[in-house]
Amino acid sequence: MSPLAVQVCQRSCIGARARNEDCIGVDQVPGHWCLVLSDGAGGHSDGALASRLVVDRILAGFRSRPPVDARDLAELLLDAHDAVVAAQRSRGAIDLVSAMHATVVALMIDTTTGLALWGHVGDSRLYLWRDGRVLAMTRDDSLLQWMLDAGVVDPARTQDVAHRGLLLAAMGSEEEIEPHVAGPLELREADAFLLCSDGWWDGLDEVLIGRLLARASTPEDWLDSMADATRERADAKQDNYSAIGCWIGERRDARAPHDETSAVPQADRGHADHQS
Repeated sequence: MSPLAVQVCQRSCIGARARNEDCIGVDQVPGHWCLVLSDGAGGHSDGALASRLVVDRILAGFRSRPPVDARDLAELLLDAHDAVVAAQRSRGAIDLVSAMHATVVALMIDTTTGLALWGHVGDSRLYLWRDGRVLAMTRDDSLLQWMLDAGVVDPARTQDVAHRGLLLAAMGSEEEIEPHVAGPLELREADAFLLCSDGWWDGLDEVLIGRLLARASTPEDWLDSMADATRERADAKQDNYSAIGCWIGERRDARAPHDETSAVPQADRGHADHQS
């Protein structure tokens, strides 16, 4: 089997905020790619520090030993969580509830076997498009997602929900976390991944993202068109918005998804032994 061709690009924009607390990391070692995105939060510059700690720790672990299964990836995410908690304590954080924390979404690709693993904590997302449809996406650790699951909010009125961005799990949280991990999944030519912070996905529905994918000739075109759409819809409270685009193969021949909702497998919950 010939190694998979992988095309990757990234964008990170400050939005209307005073500083950018999103952090992106992309690296590769022979036969393996690591893509990771983190969205930080906390007083002063703590959010930026938290997201940088998460990304740096995951990239360091990847370089040392690329994850080959769900257990490896879950342990890598937990190690990054521990790094944020340790930093809180070293900085004298008294109240861990209000201390710095971050989301994370990470994708690992083995170009030799053609397999991918991904995992997340919080509300930064991963989408996988195949044949013009969303094949898989992560499920947010958020109050809004919990309310949607419980049926107590109308999916058409999610923008009206108070505290909709409240996280139920985060890197550096006081509570023990349980990363959501999916894979390994066999990749195909023309698969397309999007990893993004909530500032990116919040104003873009899956139909629009898919249509922009179908029109794009490169991953850069895809991300630029989404960033343009976000800027057009942005208001005075626009959050930082960041994304990584990853295409499998030299080119893809994707079709825009239909407007009806397609079945979307979710990432499995738990540390390991889960298959997509």
